[in-house]
Amino acid sequence: MIPLDYNAGAPLREDALQAFLVANREVPANPSSQHRLGRQAQGVLEDARDRVAAALGCAPREIFFCATATEACNLALLGAARAKRAMTGETPLLVGSLAEHPAVLGALRMLQQEGFSLQLLPLDGHARVEEAALAEIPAGAFLAMQWANNETGAVQPWELVAELDCAFSHCDAVQGVAKLPLDPAILAASTLAISGHKLGAPKGVAVLRVADSATLEPVLGGGGQQRGIRPGTEAPALAAAFAVALEGALADQAKFAETTAAAVATLEDHLFRAIPEVRFIHPGTGQTRLPNTTSLCFPGLDGRVLLPALDADGLAVSAGSACSSGSTMPSSVLVACGLSEAEARATVRISFGPGQGGAVGEQVARQVVTVVGRAYGIANQ
Repeated sequence: MIPLDYNAGAPLREDALQAFLVANREVPANPSSQHRLGRQAQGVLEDARDRVAAALGCAPREIFFCATATEACNLALLGAARAKRAMTGETPLLVGSLAEHPAVLGALRMLQQEGFSLQLLPLDGHARVEEAALAEIPAGAFLAMQWANNETGAVQPWELVAELDCAFSHCDAVQGVAKLPLDPAILAASTLAISGHKLGAPKGVAVLRVADSATLEPVLGGGGQQRGIRPGTEAPALAAAFAVALEGALADQAKFAETTAAAVATLEDHLFRAIPEVRFIHPGTGQTRLPNTTSLCFPGLDGRVLLPALDADGLAVSAGSACSSGSTMPSSVLVACGLSEAEARATVRISFGPGQGGAVGEQVARQVVTVVGRAYGIANQ
């Protein structure tokens, strides 16, 4: 199999695995325990917090370890909105976009059910938030916007957020970190969510960065760990693995971008020449995009048939977000881009990973051309 679903999860980095194994073996104690072993575990946890903070250019007190980015996004959005209501009695306008991951949209919908007003910004044909709509956000709003879209690779206009008068901003940075250079506009968000398994850490660890200017009401009741924002026993070994994975992924970012961009360019060039029907959904020439991601629509085909066919030929591709892959509905993001439901169902995402360059892109192109050509032959009978 050729793994082509990197946006759903990165391969485990060897250095992150070793950090996890060493910490798990040498400091197995609960970091909240007051004995020497507990203090050693707390030391591992705080060392990881310091390293993550240094990598992101913030204070260690702003770093909170979570289990998943979904948890981090919920803690940020529910916590900020409810804190505002509790302190002032106000329910600020919540603003998201139709491109958001279910982790963000789900939290926003929960708040909408609690009485908060919600506005979802429209998208262009590549899943990028329309700048004109972004500019019209009223002062005092709470904004939640991803850094990059996992399905099309579109990079959102965070450089414009600084010009807005938002009272709070949350960035789902899961797809952008270590694929794009760190952006000061992203780091200026009130809260920032990063997923460990997208960087090469084990599954089960994420980070929520909370700026000192942000106030969150705890969403969970518990023992008060991590200043009560994320109570519950911490996992020092997972935190250590996250820190190592983040450092390594950031150091490798430029090489990753160069290599995977070559794979994407080779694949797209072959498909453009070999399959006249193919439609590229990702941002075009001159627009910033994730270097490793391409979104391909094959009109007239059904992705529910195409994906198993590609899988049988050894290509592990995706139809969109793995977090909603069990749904029988077409991608809501692609429909918001202007695709029909049939076109959305005919779209597959290929996301390359470390070490997959032009040669891999050429091999994948040959196989896709064969499988898709065969599928069109069947579809046209």
